[in-house]
Amino acid sequence: MLPLITVLTVKHSDARTHSLRYFRLGISDPGHEMPEFISVGYVDSYPITTYDSVSRQKEPRAPWMAENLEPDHWERYTQLLRGWQQTFKAELKQLQRHYNHSGLHTYQRMIGCELLEDGSTTGFLQYAYDGQDFIIFNKDTLSWMAVDNVAHITKQAWEANWHELQYQKNWLEQECVAWLRRFLEYGKDTLQRTEPPLVRVYHKETVPGITTLYCRAHGFYPPEISMTWMKNEEEMVQEMDYGDILPSGDGTYQTWVSVELDSQSSDVYSCHVKHCGVHTVLQGARELETMLLVLKAGAGFIVPAIALAGVGPHFAITGLGTPLSPCREHTPWMMLAMRVVCFIGDG
Repeated sequence: MLPLITVLTVKHSDARTHSLRYFRLGISDPGHEMPEFISVGYVDSYPITTYDSVSRQKEPRAPWMAENLEPDHWERYTQLLRGWQQTFKAELKQLQRHYNHSGLHTYQRMIGCELLEDGSTTGFLQYAYDGQDFIIFNKDTLSWMAVDNVAHITKQAWEANWHELQYQKNWLEQECVAWLRRFLEYGKDTLQRTEPPLVRVYHKETVPGITTLYCRAHGFYPPEISMTWMKNEEEMVQEMDYGDILPSGDGTYQTWVSVELDSQSSDVYSCHVKHCGVHTVLQGARELETMLLVLKAGAGFIVPAIALAGVGPHFAITGLGTPLSPCREHTPWMMLAMRVVCFIGDG
């Protein structure tokens, strides 16, 4: 079976949150062995539930979900999802008629909430058609924001149902948060653990006279991390390129940040890494211009800048011991539709 895909976008940030998200994907012409409807639940970056139109069963994807929820929970939500599957199919067909489309098209829904480090919460509900934003719910104004004329038709219909608007607001602000707190307790050994990043700094001469410095981190959890290049202890925000924070496939994450400089520069460059209050410790010896560091918990300190032999600029890594929090930016719908279910095919 083809994989279903969900990308949980996290940006480089300095604080941590927890989230509960449910994704639905409808496909108008799925083809051989591809479900026409898929639903996946996540706590943070961990899949916790799945349902698809082939199995027609809601199932746990985390052992702590199976251990803590009774069979009647799974049966009740299986019946609900079978109904939502039919609703989703009808809505997708309606959109195709409005757009005068045929063939393969997709319809997506994301709903969820976040628990921030200070105890406050957020909620979100939005839809996409063919990988583009379609309509977005504003729980504060009890209204929908439409992105085009077809979405405006949906907006008028949905805003006519006041009770449904109020239900969605209550679910986002109360029920979703209650479920999130419960799931965090169920899976605390997994969801609330900390694994420090392994950090590596190296450089490449990309074009004559220009050197690119890379600071790469991998093997860390949670995925919230802050990485910043500094030049003579001044941040280089406008000059940096950031990599996405991506899963490594083993329950941890990886990312990078880079900066370009004149190969003959005598400035001192340092990569500052923050992750859950841990600090840097040099691990092993230098090899040429590459340095490997691991972040470990400890008393607050800053590792001094270190000049690497045989290179013009000086490179160093500095770890700062301040705790972080996650930051949800936007979900790229096209990537979302590509990742929602690697694990459905594997399961």
